[in-house]
Amino acid sequence: MTGKEAELIKPYPEAPLIAAMAESTWAGSRAAAKIEFSLSEGLKSRLRELLGKEIHSIFITDSDARHIRKHHGQNEGKRGQVDITPADFALIPVVLNEYDTAEHTGEDKLGNKRLLFTKKIGGTIYAGSIERGNDQIGVITLWKMRS
Repeated sequence: MTGKEAELIKPYPEAPLIAAMAESTWAGSRAAAKIEFSLSEGLKSRLRELLGKEIHSIFITDSDARHIRKHHGQNEGKRGQVDITPADFALIPVVLNEYDTAEHTGEDKLGNKRLLFTKKIGGTIYAGSIERGNDQIGVITLWKMRS
């Protein structure tokens, strides 16, 4: 993690916990984990616009971390992307709370709304997708590409 990235995560006390959970899943842990993090007023307002509902927290689980590792943790160069590492997980609160873009991207087969957030940090664009279902909102994936 660069010095700039370390400065960006300072306001988010959950960031190191999210990275540690990712590190654990990368090491093969199957321990259940769920980490919630708070939302900026700007993010709350944008979610209200996109979802028509008040949202007060977002979470990520160990299962989401394993999904991200499996689908975005290696060989991403073939798709023009960069491999995600456990350290990147610390940036999730930054990507969501300080987003550059936020948009509704459709629904899953159950009708849950999917939203995509992007944030340029240095020479890298991070993209995170969240999904709303059953009155909950969770991070479902993360990927990155060079800008």
